[in-house]
Formats: sequence, structure tokens, C-alpha cells
Amino acid sequence: MENDNLNENSRNNQTLGKKPSYESRHMYEETVKNKIDAEYEEKRGRRAFGYVWNVIWSLVFIIFFNFFSRYIAYFQFEKIDGVLQWNVYPIITAGFSKLIPLITAGLVVILIGNIVLLIFDRYVLSRIIEILSSIFAIAVLANVILVFPFDFNVIPYDQLSEMLPLILKILLGLIIFILIILIIANFVKIVIKIAKR
Repeated sequence: MENDNLNENSRNNQTLGKKPSYESRHMYEETVKNKIDAEYEEKRGRRAFGYVWNVIWSLVFIIFFNFFSRYIAYFQFEKIDGVLQWNVYPIITAGFSKLIPLITAGLVVILIGNIVLLIFDRYVLSRIIEILSSIFAIAVLANVILVFPFDFNVIPYDQLSEMLPLILKILLGLIIFILIILIIANFVKIVIKIAKR
């Protein structure tokens, strides 16, 4: 009798400690996948707003950098012959014109990418477009640091005009570093998403 009880207990323990079957694991993975997809779909409206916002700002910057870049300047308000007027002192140099095609190309990639995402909103596609946009942004920012088409000597504050080039280079370098991390993170997300399929 005692042997029967021991055998029964050992069978129960084996059943409890047994690894889940392939079917139950598969069902669990499908449930997790469906939950992730459902959560992604729920935020569709918010993402659509973000895509539209990116399209608008890309257009604004394309127009600004191609036609109004002279307004990247130091503005001074002063009184001349009793008349108040703005004096505009551009801080960009001739080297900036060499960067405009690259800046425009980067903005066009962002613009087209967000239009595509408005039509085909897919998780992996959005990560790929983010990677491409980040690569173009890094190319633009790296060239801005190399060419550095700014002349802050027009600013009548010596300490500020001396510090601004260094501050701007550090800021651009920090943005590049963040974009590199973003590229790596998006690449990992793509690999994980594909691996789960």
C-alpha cells in the first residue's frame, strides 16, 4: 500500500516538473505575439500624428535651408536716425552651400519615409526607416562638424562668440552618439521581431 502511494506521488511530481509541451509553448508565444501586435495597433493614431508632424517639419526645413538659410544669423535691433530697425548679420559661411544638397537629401528621406509609414504602418518597416533616417542625419551632422560653416565673430560678445563653436560641436557630437545608439537599438528590435516569427 505504501509502495502504491510512493509510486503515485512520484508520478505526480514528474507531471508537475515536466516541461511544457511544444503545443503549449507555441500557444503562449502566439498569445504574446498577438498582445504585442494589438498594443502596436492601439497606438496607430498617435503614430499617424507623429508621421504627419514629421512630414510637415521636413517640408518646412527643406524650404528654409534651400531658400531662407541667410536668416541663420545674429539679429540686432538698433535706432538709426530716430528709426528702429533690425540689422541681420549672417553667421553661416559660403561652405554652407556645399552642405545644402546633403541636408535636403536627408530631409527628403525622412519625408518619404514618413509618407510610406502613413500608408503602410508596419513595425519592422518603421524600424528600418528610423535606421535610414538616423544614418542620413549622422552623415549631415558629421559633415557640418567637418566643414563647420559658421562664423560667430559677428556676435558682439567676445566670450560668447569664442565659446559657441565648441558648444555647438559638442552638441552635434552628442546627437550623433544618440543616433548611433538608436540605430543599434532599432537593429536589435528588428532581429528580435524576426526571430519571434
